[in-house]
Amino acid sequence: MTSIVRDLVKAAVFDHVPRLVRRGSPHVRRVALTFDDGPDELTHEYLDLLDDLDVPATFFVCGKFADQHPLVMGDYVRRGHQVAGHGYDHARFTKLSRAELLEQCARTDAAIGGQPTGHSWVRPPHGSLDATSTFTLLAAGYTVALWTLDSCDHGDRDVDSLVARCSVAKPGEVLLFHEGQEWTLAALPRIVATLRANDLEPVTMFDLFAK
Repeated sequence: MTSIVRDLVKAAVFDHVPRLVRRGSPHVRRVALTFDDGPDELTHEYLDLLDDLDVPATFFVCGKFADQHPLVMGDYVRRGHQVAGHGYDHARFTKLSRAELLEQCARTDAAIGGQPTGHSWVRPPHGSLDATSTFTLLAAGYTVALWTLDSCDHGDRDVDSLVARCSVAKPGEVLLFHEGQEWTLAALPRIVATLRANDLEPVTMFDLFAK
């Protein structure tokens, strides 16, 4: 089975698993902007920019970095964003035992501080899931959050390329970005302007999937 076919099959399966979310309704003209791997020294620049753009977002934070930047955690929420877990130290969930996975999530939840809209959400580092890790997370009550449109800003530093890649977003898409990157900051105003020009409203993942 080729990687493309495997990804299509995996996506089709994921779309039918309760509390495993990756794509919102195509009938509501909303999209979610999500940012992984923070907080870090650029987090306040991200928050200031999103304030200027009047855009709420979802931040999937690593517990280790949250422990290093405790004052930032409340700032995410005060500014209207959703905060959720991304593992404690970015280890692949598929490489962990059930006990290790739950410990990673519990330590991250503690570092986050039990934020009301983010405490029970988690995004696997690298989007890496298998049957065991998926069942473990769902059985523990988590909503497992993936994405549908990867900006590829983890490797692509070209602002024009990032903007072009995100310009094809459709209603219900979840866009993946990362914190700590100047090129992502530079691209965001144009990305948001393009989304709005296409009559798409940026919201948090929590709101994208709210009933």
